[in-house]
Amino acid sequence: MKLYYAPGACSLASHIALIESGRTFDKVKVDLGKHQTEDGEDFYAISPRGYVPAIASDDFDVLTENPAVLAYVADWTGAAPKGNDHYRMLEWLGFIGTELHGGYHPLFGKDTDERQAKAKKALADKYQLTEKLMDGREWLVGDGPTVADNYLFVTLLWADKFGVELPDTLKEYRKRNLARDSVKQAMAAEGLG
Repeated sequence: MKLYYAPGACSLASHIALIESGRTFDKVKVDLGKHQTEDGEDFYAISPRGYVPAIASDDFDVLTENPAVLAYVADWTGAAPKGNDHYRMLEWLGFIGTELHGGYHPLFGKDTDERQAKAKKALADKYQLTEKLMDGREWLVGDGPTVADNYLFVTLLWADKFGVELPDTLKEYRKRNLARDSVKQAMAAEGLG
């Protein structure tokens, strides 16, 4: 397994899951501004979409799109929940990818102040909904973190970076994730505080 990642990007969720699994994997840092790997390869030649995460394995030349990559990593590492919890995990991956991750696009680029303010408000509302959907649970699915928790956690790091208002329960959730050894290791490997 080879993970193509960019520090602090959504690929951090896969990085956490791979570390947590204890399985051996390779990682390749990608400069998304230049679309080039740390070895100087054209990242578009590896992944025509040009963004991370991307994984290469015995099963795929390259697999992209965070929900697919995270679901695959969960299966590959044996960490995917079973039964109804599996589908709830997929449900969360879809919600996080479309409603939360997608909501950050005006903040990642050089958009107008007005559009950025609207994006922050919309994201704050989606995080209120996230809190409601969690219904007091510590984790999104089951009794412990899944790849969906990793993905939500990454978006909460972005919320802190961009000043998006969060409910207190999600601030506590972010702290709980920051205390996990796999999160500490992945963040250190990516050069994140």
